[in-house]
Amino acid sequence: MSKLDNNIGNIRTKKALIRKEMLGLRHAMTKDDCKTRSETICAAFLESEEYKSADTILLYKAYNNEVDTDMIFAKALSDGKKVAYPCSCIVDGEPDLTFYVITDASQFKEGFRGIPEPDINKVSDVFEGSADICITPGVAFDKKCHRIGYGMAFYDRYIRLNSPRCVIALAYETQITDVFETSARDRAVDKVITDKAVYTA
Repeated sequence: MSKLDNNIGNIRTKKALIRKEMLGLRHAMTKDDCKTRSETICAAFLESEEYKSADTILLYKAYNNEVDTDMIFAKALSDGKKVAYPCSCIVDGEPDLTFYVITDASQFKEGFRGIPEPDINKVSDVFEGSADICITPGVAFDKKCHRIGYGMAFYDRYIRLNSPRCVIALAYETQITDVFETSARDRAVDKVITDKAVYTA
């Protein structure tokens, strides 16, 4: 094994340990705590200049105590913005996200790992192009906006291929950790909004 391969392996191992710790902390949160913190985080996002100037927003449906984004969905629709959610799959061995424009909460079904995804029998408008904002889920972040996801690289690949204008993560303050080592393929998000602070890259 080369020195480079060994270093990448060490980074992955350290990330896996951080991921396990952070998922444990998030899993221990009560539903009421998640709801209260999510509302604070979403309100901060809705007051941001990025949101106010955006026409198109890529969102996710909350899973396993993630920050709930339903408040953003409702406000964005009322403000006349286009909102799209992802369907995920593996294509030729690569993680792939396809975003569909959603106009009603009834247009979801259970998808990958039980995560609510667009029901392609109810929606047909595939979002194409570069979105104004991509809101990405994540497991852990540092104050420089580096991100640790679930290890499948769905969003890393999508962002690399589609270059949304702004990438924002929503997270609980407990998901902010010390600076962790990153590899050349890792990309920091532009901003992380928590229930206590806003971090920018």
